[in-house]
Amino acid sequence: MQRAAYGTYIDGQVYFDEPTPKVDNAKVIVVFLEKEQKKPELMDIFKLYGAWEDDRSADEIISQIHESRTTRTDIQL
Repeated sequence: MQRAAYGTYIDGQVYFDEPTPKVDNAKVIVVFLEKEQKKPELMDIFKLYGAWEDDRSADEIISQIHESRTTRTDIQL
């Protein structure tokens, strides 16, 4: 019987993503797929939420948005 068990290799140790079945005298193949990117912590995601905080008035914010817009007249279709 062949089964796949996924995990992460760190400093010479394999850490499985889920509990693995108990199998006696099993042969194992380790395949290095890619270097894993750090998964964001749950608290990092919460930093994206919340109310807009700014000391400027709504008119000042709107004015800045309008001033930052550009038009491009050098584009030819």
